[in-house]
Amino acid sequence: MSRVDETYRKIVETLENKIKDENELNIAKKHLDEVVKDIINSYDSVFDLYEKKISALENLNKQYEKKIDDLDKRLKSIEKIIEMEDYDIFIECPYCGFEFQTDYDEDIEAIPCPECGKLIEVDWSDDEDEDDDNNDDENNEN
Repeated sequence: MSRVDETYRKIVETLENKIKDENELNIAKKHLDEVVKDIINSYDSVFDLYEKKISALENLNKQYEKKIDDLDKRLKSIEKIIEMEDYDIFIECPYCGFEFQTDYDEDIEAIPCPECGKLIEVDWSDDEDEDDDNNDDENNEN
């Protein structure tokens, strides 16, 4: 039995022992029941408000998590660009096979080979991942 039930039963028992007039006893029990109903309704209102606030906080949390994920993606993209700008890029001339290095510069679309002088088109994107994916696809087909 819950503590509230026990307390309620003790109050009713006390009323029954103290009030001998049946009509007065029923009136007292009725008032007690109304008070209990009001308390229950108050608790229900508080719990409803609590649930609404929790739901609102969960929605805000989801929005913040999405914003954090978006910022994390942007940060990783910026870090990748910074890393590429900090390192020299090694290029092998497709015409003569000469290997040389150059600084990363996404504004440059072609550079001359220092050995044979022919222009080499430069793709600054990360080809290694794409090449690995393509090789995996080709291997899976065989």
